[in-house]
Parts: sequence; structure tokens; C-alpha cells
Amino acid sequence: MASAASVTSLADEVNCPICQGTLREPVTIDCGHNFCRGCLTRYCEIPGPDLEESPTCPLCKEPFRPGSFRPNWQLANVVENIERLQLVSTLGLGEEDACQEHGEKIYFFCEDDEMQLCVMCREAGEHAAHTMRFLEDAAAPYREQIHKCLKCLRKEREEIQEIQSRENKRMQVLLTQVSTKRQQVISEFAHLRNFLEEQQSILLAQLESLDGDILKQQDEFDFLVAGEICRFSTLIEELEEKNERPARELLTDIRSTLIRCETRKCRKPVAVSPELGQRIRDFPQQALPLQREMKMFLEKLHFELDYEPAHISLDPQTSHPKLLLSEDRQRAQFSYKWQNSPDNPQRFDRATCVLAHTGITGGRHTWVWMARVPGYSGCFQLSSPPSLLGTEVAA
Repeated sequence: MASAASVTSLADEVNCPICQGTLREPVTIDCGHNFCRGCLTRYCEIPGPDLEESPTCPLCKEPFRPGSFRPNWQLANVVENIERLQLVSTLGLGEEDACQEHGEKIYFFCEDDEMQLCVMCREAGEHAAHTMRFLEDAAAPYREQIHKCLKCLRKEREEIQEIQSRENKRMQVLLTQVSTKRQQVISEFAHLRNFLEEQQSILLAQLESLDGDILKQQDEFDFLVAGEICRFSTLIEELEEKNERPARELLTDIRSTLIRCETRKCRKPVAVSPELGQRIRDFPQQALPLQREMKMFLEKLHFELDYEPAHISLDPQTSHPKLLLSEDRQRAQFSYKWQNSPDNPQRFDRATCVLAHTGITGGRHTWVWMARVPGYSGCFQLSSPPSLLGTEVAA
């Protein structure tokens, strides 16, 4: 039997010098070299420096005539036989387990050198004193070791898969919690934003009213002050003019003039009325609802983000016979048909209820339950904190 190395060496001898692959439709040119017909045809189509000169051989550079290709049928048969040998060499070794050195079938296994041997290899001097066993006999203890290893590896793989499944469920629970908390944050801040916009509008309207009242009283104050200044300016001008006159004119009606000046009372107007001042001082009290709402918002947000959701599993041993539980023990559906449920003391027989499988011993927990009522197209969804889960469908 030809060895794989020999077949590979033969295959290298029938490669096309142009494409470096196995010859396809080999043709011979004038110099005696062989090429694929397609490769040589494309080679001749490449124009040379001198269009009048004949193309030259890619190997020896001897000129040849483009129309002088001669099919080499014998070489084509050789190529076909070599390809067949390659196929037999590839498949035959797996079927016959032939020795690469002697070409004989392998029957024995050398325990000392851990080598697979044919009859001729076993008779060789280097293995004469070694422990020899038939292949199947030698493989038997190793198969047992492999089976033990496979058992351990499969067990560990199952444990890892269980861990993966458990952790993936845990991650999904965490993602659900994060999504729920995200919606809660968005909802709470939207409510707060609406309240703040409403309070802003109210406070700005009150400030606008105060601003208008201040401007109105400022105008009234300016009008009163301007009138007083005008009256006092008239008296001052009259006295100054009186003082500049001669004694005879100064003494004329001097007493009545002085009496008018002395009896003149100055009115002192107030720029801001006491009522308006009190309204300005009381304005910070208008922000008390905002402070209370902010406090409630922070407390509610902390509560919503701090709670731990409870994972409830319904107990089929306690469910009413008219309740159908889902396979995951997360849902209960009312049925008018009485189920053939085993009788036990824990089962509800009057109230259409079901208990949770495991209780809650401590901490802050919450869950959402939905009740679908016959004849009603929608469903009721409530946040429920009691320890007893039940739905009185008749209600």
C-alpha cells in the first residue's frame, strides 16, 4: 500500500506550474512542458512587449506556437490515478489501520512504549521483551477510565448548568426589579414635576399680585408726596418773597401769613400699607405645601425603591377544588367544575382561596395580583401585602 507521504510526493509532480494546482485537461507545448489547458490559454491572451513575437514557455522561456497545444491523455490518466490514490490513502488508513512503516494492519499495542504495532513491528527486536496486548484488550481498561471521567465531567457539567440556570433566573428577577423601579422613579418624578409646575404657577401668580399691589401703592404714595411737596413749596416761595420785600409791605397781613404757615400740618403718607406688608411677610407660608409634598415624595420614593419583592408559589395542597393552578404555581384560575382533589385538612372547602407554599418571616415585601371576574372583560390589579392569598370569585 502506498504511504500518504508517497502519494503527496506524486501529487506534487503533477501540479500546473501556472496555477500550482493539480493539472486539469493537461496539454503539452513544443518544449515538452505540461500545463492546464485553461491556464495556458489565459497565459497566451496576455499581450507581450512585442505583439509580433510568439509567446514563451512560463518555465524555460522557449517560444511556442499558440495553436500547437497537444492534449496529453497519458498524463491526464496519471493525474486521475494519483487523485484516486489520495482518496484511498485518506479513507483506507481509517478503515484498515495500516502501519505506516510496513503497510500491514495494526493488531497489537505495546504497553511499555504506548505504540500501536503490526505483526512485523512486534517481531522487531526493540519490542520483543515488552508487554503486548491486542488492541481491544488494551483499550478495555482505558475505556473504563474514560467512562469514569465522563461520569464525573457530566456531573460537573450538570452542576454548572444548574448554576447557570439558577443565576440566569436570578438575573432575570433582578432585571425585572430594576425595570419596575425604573418605572416607579419615572412615575414619581412625573407626579412631582406636575405638582412643582402647579405650585410654581400658584406662587408666581401670588408674587405677580403682590408686585401689582406694590406698584399701585407706589403710584398713590408718589401722588400724595408730590401734592404735599407742591403745597410746601408754595408756602416757602411766599415767605421768601415776603422776606425780600420792604418793611411796609412785609408787615402787611404778616400775622395771617404766619398763622397759615404755623398751623399748616404736614401729612406723612406711608409707601406700603400694613396689610400689604403683612402679605409680603406671610408669603413664605405659601411654600409649606411644597415642603410637605417634597417630604412625602422622598419618603414614598425611598419606600418604593427599598422594598424586596416576594416570590410567591401557590400550594396545591391548600387550593379550593374549583381553583386550577398553573404548572409554575404562579396563577390560579376559577373553574365551575369541581376538581377531584385529594382531601386533606389544609385544603379550603368553603372559601375559594389558596395559600402560598412558603411564608414570609420578616422584612418588607410586596406583590401584585390580578383578579379576572366572569362577565368582565378587564382585570383588577392590586398591590397586596397580606399573608393569605385568596380570591372570592363569587364577590
